[in-house]
Amino acid sequence: MILFEFPFSERIRTLLRLEDVWRRWQHFLDSTHRYDHHAAIVTLFELADIAGRTDLKLDLMQELDRQRAALLALPSERVDAERLATLVARIERTRTALLDMVGRVDHYLRENEWLMALRSRAHVPGGLCVFDAPAYHFWLEQPPELRTASLERWTAALQPIREGVELVLGLLRGNAERFEAIAPRGAYQRELKGTYCLLARVHVDPALQVIPTMSANKYLISLRFGPPRSDLRPSTQPLELDVPFVLELCRL
Repeated sequence: MILFEFPFSERIRTLLRLEDVWRRWQHFLDSTHRYDHHAAIVTLFELADIAGRTDLKLDLMQELDRQRAALLALPSERVDAERLATLVARIERTRTALLDMVGRVDHYLRENEWLMALRSRAHVPGGLCVFDAPAYHFWLEQPPELRTASLERWTAALQPIREGVELVLGLLRGNAERFEAIAPRGAYQRELKGTYCLLARVHVDPALQVIPTMSANKYLISLRFGPPRSDLRPSTQPLELDVPFVLELCRL
């Protein structure tokens, strides 16, 4: 099944973007080729741009506070006490680490003149060639374990952000209402009945060769499936087939 996710708020959009960039960064970090570590450097700058939002830390702390309160309010007979205590402790550790972060999240990058020079050159197509950045070329020629250590050191200050994003999105996805549904001729609507959703997840069989698009408000979600066009965008033409899919509505 192909999974498509549709965030309903700008806050959740930002967290999903961070999660995606972190995953790409980790993929490139785990490799050893110089080109993979070059991609990790470029991804690091992308990560810093998103994480540098002034309100990101506050948003994460507010979401963690809300989740902690919701978890502690659960009836004792409905939860595993040991698992709950472990989860609440993880939330509190992450919140403390976020609170201990001082200044802008990306300040560590701004204080590193070498990285800042690379960042400015990285925005120029092909701007990190050996003749443009010989010191960077020298770094890429170092043993992979040394490059890996540098990359991990440069992202160490962002680890509380990463942990907070993983926690909030994990809790959000874990609190999902699941529906098996069919979209007649590719069109589907569902009333939300006043429930406040933050994320919709659509699972669809790749063999159907359809792409979903969604619009939503606090009362209704509207989902339409269309075949991919040559530019990989969904077509607006109605389908001639009914589309079975799984819908998850996630809320905190």
